[in-house]
Amino acid sequence: MDYRRFQSQAQLACYTNERDAIREYDATTPITTNLMGTFKDLDYFEWAKEMDVVSWDNYPGMDTPPSFTAMCHDLMRGIGGNKPFMLMEQTPNQQNWFPFCKVKQPGEVRKLSWQAVAHGADTVRFFQMKQSLGGCERFHGAVIAHDGTEESRVFKETAALGEELDRIGRRIMGSRIESRVAIMFDWQSYWSLEGCVGPTTGFNYPNEVHRFYRALWRRNVPVDMIASTTPLARLSQYDLAIAPALITVVAETLEAYVADGGTFITGYMAGIHDEHDLVVPGGYPGKLRRLMGVWVEEIDALAPGETIEVHGGTVDAKGEIVASIIHREGAERLATYGGDEFYAGHSALTVNAYGKGKAYFVGTPLDETGMSAFMAPIIKELDLKSLDTPEDVSLSVRYGDGGTRYAFLINNSAADKRLCLSELNGGTELLTGTVINDLIELKPYGVDVIALR
Repeated sequence: MDYRRFQSQAQLACYTNERDAIREYDATTPITTNLMGTFKDLDYFEWAKEMDVVSWDNYPGMDTPPSFTAMCHDLMRGIGGNKPFMLMEQTPNQQNWFPFCKVKQPGEVRKLSWQAVAHGADTVRFFQMKQSLGGCERFHGAVIAHDGTEESRVFKETAALGEELDRIGRRIMGSRIESRVAIMFDWQSYWSLEGCVGPTTGFNYPNEVHRFYRALWRRNVPVDMIASTTPLARLSQYDLAIAPALITVVAETLEAYVADGGTFITGYMAGIHDEHDLVVPGGYPGKLRRLMGVWVEEIDALAPGETIEVHGGTVDAKGEIVASIIHREGAERLATYGGDEFYAGHSALTVNAYGKGKAYFVGTPLDETGMSAFMAPIIKELDLKSLDTPEDVSLSVRYGDGGTRYAFLINNSAADKRLCLSELNGGTELLTGTVINDLIELKPYGVDVIALR
């Protein structure tokens, strides 16, 4: 952990040295460097403090879920204090470092660009303008390919996107995203969790954050990504705070947050380590034990492909990777483990009343169906505004001055979608001038940008 911190801080020092050298000759031009989403080696919350504007490179894989890309955008917005960010790089066509590199489908790059804007970007850029004739990125996509023509599909689509952004972008720039939900992304836990020798090597920290994020994204509930060290005054602005796999933790702030009425969710592997990567003695989940009202006596590891049943209330699911063997110390049982393990019947999901608030403990990484079922009653109880849209259709809203809202309705699939959302009726689709009246039809990778009052 000390080396991880040193590595991040040493590279940050290189950046600040270069920035300060520029500042000697240019006192006004904003300075940034392009970050890379959930990149492991650098604590971006620390880096963002030294940047005038956050920028990042978005290169999703062919099998990257759109919800994961959305989470990365929200993370980049979050490290900068929820101010608009720059999409510094994306490819207008193929990437070049996968075993095989598919071309982008018609409309797909446009969709990816508007998705960035929907989650807080005020700038959309590309790498690269013209394909190189040599070097390791000679087959990386470019606005102008090796043929040198402006008649290509990619050039025309990029030019059309530029015309759209030029036409309506100024109206959207500077608008903000408002959220009552926060998810903690913690580089200390990232390093500590993935550096553990046991009980399993199966954890990928960003995937565990995404496991919770996806359940909210699917219901179009906006999310702010925050640091685990967020002060209580700011944390208290959120009705719900989620800390997936928060293995290193400052418990006192969380206790105060819940005691004052907040709702908190964490679970497996949480609270086990201190800031020095040493186990907190006294039983898992360490300093969170009193807040969560549980004692995790053991942590069973599940083999790759192995799952464990979880049943109770609205949840009928499967868990994977690990199963926390939970003893309740004041918490209420919400679901139990099934199957034939010796801990079948033990609590798998719990909730603990703490002061004016509640703390939920998730004992095992739930599958997508299970996580959605677990989150649904919490969303309802907190009266979080959620909207149902067809599979692969997302809705995000940015808030401008004067009461104008900009709703971004995005089809993340290659299939036509049809839907009706009364909340959008009367709004004006800015790219076509169409007034929304019930039925909305989205072409493959289609985007509607709707102004609402």
